Amino acid sequence: MEFSLASLKDVELLIRWATSPKRDTADSSGGLWAARDGALITMPWLTAMALEGRVFNSAQASPDTKLTGSVNYDATHPGLCFVAPAGIVMIPIHLDVHAEDMTGTDNHVMVVVDNGNLYASGGTASAAVTNLRTDTPIPSAVTKYYNSDSAITITDPGAGETILWQYFDAFADATTSPPFIAEWNPRVPPVLVGPATFMVYIYSATTALEYGFSLQWVELAKNAVV
Repeated sequence: MEFSLASLKDVELLIRWATSPKRDTADSSGGLWAARDGALITMPWLTAMALEGRVFNSAQASPDTKLTGSVNYDATHPGLCFVAPAGIVMIPIHLDVHAEDMTGTDNHVMVVVDNGNLYASGGTASAAVTNLRTDTPIPSAVTKYYNSDSAITITDPGAGETILWQYFDAFADATTSPPFIAEWNPRVPPVLVGPATFMVYIYSATTALEYGFSLQWVELAKNAVV
């Protein structure tokens, strides 16, 4: 079998020099975009997803009402539970958990995923899900729960779980200023192809801590990914 290499020497590339992009229709193809000095302009993937309205945020419903963690680890009671249904892909990109009253010791935050819908009952459906594009061209299809007055119950993920990240603080702090902010920014984010479950366990020894959280994720239709 023979191969020949084609030269691009005489191939013309259409490059538009401008301070802003231009296209005829929303999905039309076009030429390359360059700055006035000729440098090619590219867009970060997350910025492109946000422009399309595919990046979402969730937090506790009330900024001044903190949630209550668990006393000791229990596989069937995560603090946060997000379910990607069939046909939906969820890509978590950022999580922060900020503690307030942390009177117990051995305080843990643990991120876990599982390739199934593990949610069984309980919890409070999040009322604070927002699209990072404020006109919300695409609604979220992810089912969202967090542990508030009614604890979340899930099926024990057992051997099917993947522990992605853990934070540990051994000390108690009874002050009202946040003792810690546990922040997860995955270098390689997990891709949850629904049905799949994203869970965060937040627990302490002896006395449960109080916390708030925010989570951002990219959401796509499965047929756009696989």
